[in-house]
Amino acid sequence: MEKHKIIQSHRLTVTENILSKEIIGKRVLEIGSGEYSFSYLEGSKLWIKIDFSPPCDVIFDFNIQKLNLPFISGSFDLIICTQVLEHLLWPQELLRECYRMLSWEGKIFLSVPNIVSLTYRIAWLLGRIPSCAASGNLPFELGSTSYTNNKDGLRGGHVVDFNLRKIGALLAFAGFKMVKIKGSGIIWHKQILPYWLVPVSLASNIICIAHKNIF
Repeated sequence: MEKHKIIQSHRLTVTENILSKEIIGKRVLEIGSGEYSFSYLEGSKLWIKIDFSPPCDVIFDFNIQKLNLPFISGSFDLIICTQVLEHLLWPQELLRECYRMLSWEGKIFLSVPNIVSLTYRIAWLLGRIPSCAASGNLPFELGSTSYTNNKDGLRGGHVVDFNLRKIGALLAFAGFKMVKIKGSGIIWHKQILPYWLVPVSLASNIICIAHKNIF
């Protein structure tokens, strides 16, 4: 698959840098890949894409309370879940399924918007609601964070807001332990400063790897 043609950003740069090393020889499941899959990265043993609509290998709706993804336990060594959890009413259920589907030493790679990034903190102080804040399925002209598909139209807006502490607590709740945390710079779609100069707590997106907390 060719590299997706979307705005190049620090979030993508950090993601590509980490995944290019993590996928080598691994069985990979990419959740919520849509049209922006990272499957163009080379070196994995297996790569399966699952999302609520095409293009993907498996179609599945993650926004239900009782999840049972169609894979046996221990099927994957790495699960990629970027910019998905904020769209889910029950993100803990998806993470529990990820825990089940991962091998004994498996890892999950994920990213979420940071509701208390530097620019969003300024927005809050000015009495404005940040663009990534939870907004349900409001129409686009009212600041929607929804995505669309050809069958159902508007759906899946942000319903959960995250900061560094909250995503860490959610991962721990699902049985994971964070082992690597990165930020994506000040503004996700503009490379104003080197991302590594911006503290993770102030970055526009939180990017992390976690493994099963089996001890």
